[in-house]
Parts: sequence; C-alpha cells; structure tokens
Amino acid sequence: MFGYSSEEERRQAVDRIIKTEWEMFQKVNNIGGRADCQNDWNTFHVMRCSQYSAWTDRMLMSYEKDLNAAVLQGRNLVMEKYAYMMEFTAPDYYRTELAPFLPKVDTESMLIIREITDYLIECEKEIALKYPTLSKAGRTIAFEEDNDGFTSVETYTIGELKTYSKDTLELYLEHIRVNRAADKNIVLVVKSTMVKLYGYVSMEDAESKMQL
Repeated sequence: MFGYSSEEERRQAVDRIIKTEWEMFQKVNNIGGRADCQNDWNTFHVMRCSQYSAWTDRMLMSYEKDLNAAVLQGRNLVMEKYAYMMEFTAPDYYRTELAPFLPKVDTESMLIIREITDYLIECEKEIALKYPTLSKAGRTIAFEEDNDGFTSVETYTIGELKTYSKDTLELYLEHIRVNRAADKNIVLVVKSTMVKLYGYVSMEDAESKMQL
C-alpha cells in the first residue's frame, strides 16, 4: 500500500499522529517547570497539522510507524527532540547530561538530515523575503540566532529529524529532492495551511493584516 484510500483516511492518520505526539509532549519535563505551550492544544494542533499537510502519504505512514514503535519501546520522541535541540541551545549541558543517554544518529542519517535542513532553510529564507511581517512572527531561521529560549528553524528541524527512523528520513529526502528539482517550496505549503487554520484567507491576507 503506497497511499491512503481517501482524504478522510489520511486525515484520520494525521489526527492519530498528532494525538500521540501530544501525549508525548505532555510528559516532557522542562528544566524550568511545565511550559505554557504544553497547555495549548490549539497551537500545537495547528502547527503539527500544517507540517503534515506538505508530507506524502508514505512519509506519514512511515512516521506513524516510528511513533508506534517508540511507544512500544517506552521512548518519548518529543522529549528526545527537545534534548537534541539543546546541542545548540545549551551545548555544555547537552554534552554532559543528555548526549550519553540519547540514541546515536549514524553518519548516513546525519548527511540526510543536513540536506533536508538546508533545503528547508532556503525555503524559509525565500518566504521571509516575500512575507517579512509574517516570518518575523515565527521562529528565526539559523541556529546562530538561537537566544533566550527562542529556538531557530534550523535547530528545531535538526532536533526533530534526529528522532526519525532511517526509512522516514529517506522518504523525506526523496520528497524534498523532487520538490527542489521542480523549484517548489514545501514550507510555503505548510505556512499556507497554517494561516488558513488561523482564519486568514491566504499568505497575502495574513501578511497584510499582521502589518496593521
């Protein structure tokens, strides 16, 4: 089976994925205590649903398999994601307190992660030029811009991709290569879905109204 039989089946799969991620998110223990975003289901749902709007069926199927395997193994992929992110935001703490306990990511996977991340960063930069006000409302782009608890797109992406299986990473790489070759921006798909879920008509509508 290479895809869902209907849009409804795909929607149900996305809902299952987000529900599992939310349950994992609830179990993340922050150094400073429970974060406000852990009580914000609506924002979490919008962000995750938007991301998956740009994924293929095969990517969704593979990632749901990753999540289900993690649950059986007692792993929390969301917790691991935030731990991996601290390689950039708190390198000393990451090296001594986190890295020894996190799953090791092999060299081949890291090369895939780097290629995917580079493509997504270029997509973000392209959108920032066209929709500067909208872009400034979100994450900064490069990890050099991480500061005071605000994590960049680059840091967040690398952290999340490190939790994916090799199968999911390879499907993601295939997807971005197809889109890059066609000069398509899949982040634009994500953000277009996001602004509509927040009630805007389009990216242009969101950009215009956020300038007011």
